[in-house]
Amino acid sequence: MDLIYLIIASLACGLLSLSAALVLVLKSSWAHILVKYGTPFAAGVLLIAAFRDLMPHGINEQGAVVLNATLAAIVIFFFIEKGFNSFHHHHEEDMVEGKNTAQGWMFVISDVFHNFIDGIALGSAFLISPSTGLVATIALISHDIPLEVGEFGVQIRSGFSTRQTILRNIISSLTLLVGSLLVFLVGDSIGIPYGYLYGGIAGFFIYIALSDIIPTIHSSETTRFGLRTVFFVVGIIFGTTVTSIAHDYIETPENNEHSHNN
Repeated sequence: MDLIYLIIASLACGLLSLSAALVLVLKSSWAHILVKYGTPFAAGVLLIAAFRDLMPHGINEQGAVVLNATLAAIVIFFFIEKGFNSFHHHHEEDMVEGKNTAQGWMFVISDVFHNFIDGIALGSAFLISPSTGLVATIALISHDIPLEVGEFGVQIRSGFSTRQTILRNIISSLTLLVGSLLVFLVGDSIGIPYGYLYGGIAGFFIYIALSDIIPTIHSSETTRFGLRTVFFVVGIIFGTTVTSIAHDYIETPENNEHSHNN
């Protein structure tokens, strides 16, 4: 049953983000609003998922190794982004740049890689438990919708047709499903240490929020506490609510069997 939930969650992350991108890019004013306020909201959700869900539960189940894994993941993603300059973008200037086909292809390649990493995080979360999988799904959707809107817009403005952009992004979205299934189906059989799963996902979420989104809030707001800051706080509140509901109503002793056995 968990496998079915994972497939649904993976398709939701990929196709929902793509659908939203298509609709919103056709309404450019809406797209700007979503990129502007959706990304700080996503930062709040990502940080809550990491600090209120993954790390506390991970430390409770697996001990201090979770902290080491979190730090290692942050360092690893730092070096990944050094190699992939377009690994993730949330900047409004991406929505208005002129025609540049080479840049459009770079975003396609980075989107494939980024979706695959998202899939690894999602598959790892479902290996831990359905409730952790749900929290990761919501965090990734919150992050991926404004991200996809920005990248979709860049590809259109780079000279790709709408049809070409849709097809490329459908293929790219499917890599999320591939990554999630790969980890979920192989992870148990090879005995992945669950402490590293908790820490790896947490490090990924923390890195995305703190390395790119929050600095953008600081650099782009013209007032000290603007609407982006408000949406960041709303994201924290929303993430707190989701994590509480997920573990109160989905978590069962059977769901945690993997964690207790590792």
